Parts: sequence; C-alpha cells; structure tokens
Amino acid sequence: MSDPARVHAVVVSYRSDPERLARQFDRLLEQVQAIVWVDNASGAGLRALARRWPAERLQTLWLDGNQGIGAAQNRGMERALECGASHVLLMDDDSLPAPDMVPRLLDALAAHPQAAAVGACHVDPRREAERTPFSVVSGGRLRWLACSDPSRVWEVDHVIASGCLIPAPALRAVGLMREDFFIDWVDTEWCLRARDRGWRIYGACAALLEHTLGDKVVRVLGREIPCHAPWRHYYQARNFVLMLRACRMGHVSTSHMAFRQLKRFIVFSTLVPGRWQYFKMWLRGLLHGCQGRSGPLVPPGSR
Repeated sequence: MSDPARVHAVVVSYRSDPERLARQFDRLLEQVQAIVWVDNASGAGLRALARRWPAERLQTLWLDGNQGIGAAQNRGMERALECGASHVLLMDDDSLPAPDMVPRLLDALAAHPQAAAVGACHVDPRREAERTPFSVVSGGRLRWLACSDPSRVWEVDHVIASGCLIPAPALRAVGLMREDFFIDWVDTEWCLRARDRGWRIYGACAALLEHTLGDKVVRVLGREIPCHAPWRHYYQARNFVLMLRACRMGHVSTSHMAFRQLKRFIVFSTLVPGRWQYFKMWLRGLLHGCQGRSGPLVPPGSR
C-alpha cells in the first residue's frame, strides 16, 4: 500500500464555520502528512484559525477574491504536488471524515491501480433516509450501488470532490479542474475526463464522510431533497450544458443525466419556495451554456 504519510489534503473554505473547520483539521491531521488550506477571501476572522496548528502541518493560501472552487482546488493541488505529495485528498469545508477514512481510501486505491480517484461514502446527518451516494449507468439504466457490505469498492461513473483521493500520477495525467466552471459539475467533469483517458473511478463503502449537500434539506412530494440557493442553479444548468459539449459520453449516460436535470428543473421551478427565482436562474444558465459562456456569474449590465 502507498505510504499514507505523503497524503496531502486540500481544503477549500469560503465564509466557513470556524469550529466545524477546526474539527475537520484535527481529524485530518491524524491521517495525512499535511493540509493545504485554500481560502477564497473569507476575511481575517477565519484566517486567524490557522494559528492553532504548526505551519508545516497546515499550509495556507489566501486568495484575493472568491475565485471559485475549481481555481482554489487547483492552487491547493499545485502546492501539494510541489511538496512531494503522493496523493491529494480533496475536502469541502463542511465535511468531517471518519477517523479511518484516509487509510480506507488508500486500501481501495491499492486494490485498484487503474483508479484515477476513489471517493468516500458520504452521509448527510440532516436526512432521515440516507441513500447510497454511488451510482453507475449500466445495461441502459441508472443503478444505485448499495453499501450494505462495508468492504465493497464499487466502480462508479463519478464521485463528488469532498472525500476524493487522487494519486499524483493520475492527477498529472488527467490534468487539473476546470476553473471556468467556478462551481458545480467541476468534480463530475474531471471524472468524465479521467474515464475518457482510460482511467477508472471508484467509491469505497468503508471510507465514511459526514457531508452536507445543499444549504438545507426540504421535503417535496414525500421525498427529501437537498436545496441550494437559486444562484447555484444558474451554475448547475450552465455548467451541465458546457460539460455535455466538452465531454464524450454515451447516449444512454447523457440521456440519464439530462433527465435527472429536467426533473430538478421542474421540481424547483414549481414546488419549492422561491420557485420563480429558480426558474429564472435555470433559464439564464441554460442560455449562457448554449452561448458557451463561463466564469463567475455577474449582475446584469456589468459586462
């Protein structure tokens, strides 16, 4: 198995909860050699948190302005590779890893040397009914892959960035994240790009991660769904179109992804409070995606 002492975690923060972030750092530093903390201009109050740990264990990068998740991850990964990391672990600022998450991810990678990345099994403590996060389109249908066997490692279509462990050779071969997406679909696009280049993506059931999807969880037609602010749906719609234009996917996979996005558009535009804002952001994102526009969302009339 690869040496876990050379794992560097890249944590991106933006106006984060300092105490939750501190809990994450404490948990991570028991499992990785160092953390590269990249902050998207949250302010001096959050940055003061860095004084709790030695500088050689917690390296900091303070970005000027909110440059988005892709750019922040890239700056962190570049620093980690410069420091000789054998693996890079991506983490969101609101995620809390299990005490053995990183060793479990390393075990999965050791068993699957063709892996570009292996993702943790994330659970949202706010939800009453938790569904497996792993899925694959196979045999013409979408299959959700159960984690009833904790030792199971599934080959999947893609994983989320938080709790995703990437070997340095795979990162160099596939390349960095798309910064022009700013936020949303950044991790999925990278996974699709990796698979297109002959690598594989896995999900490890034994590697547990507490992770919250969305700002809140709402119940719609008896089902729990994560809910983001309307502006996030602009990026979800726009970047989905940009991703479909850039990535080579089979017709079946494309159809499944498009159908799921259509369902989200209908639900948020008709059944969720603030539906008119969701509707407008979806349409604006789709229009800009078809126009090939990318980068951060700017107010009307500012460009």
